[in-house]
Amino acid sequence: MDIQAHEDNTGYAPRAERWHAIDHDTYDGALDSRCYVGHGFTAKAAILDLLEQLLDEGDITHDEQRELFRLHHIA
Repeated sequence: MDIQAHEDNTGYAPRAERWHAIDHDTYDGALDSRCYVGHGFTAKAAILDLLEQLLDEGDITHDEQRELFRLHHIA
């Protein structure tokens, strides 16, 4: 899993969704694909949102989520 967070500097994104996070290994950018995108005020918040979506959908386990929290320094 290659999670990357990027900031939207266009000025169009709402402040609470200025950052977005994706799993670069599975994201293809197509509107009809089943890719998850996390959004947040900060990069960590966007990653946390993405991981919560993946956990809710059963794509990762609680153990995987904890390991990804550790890797991305999320408390």
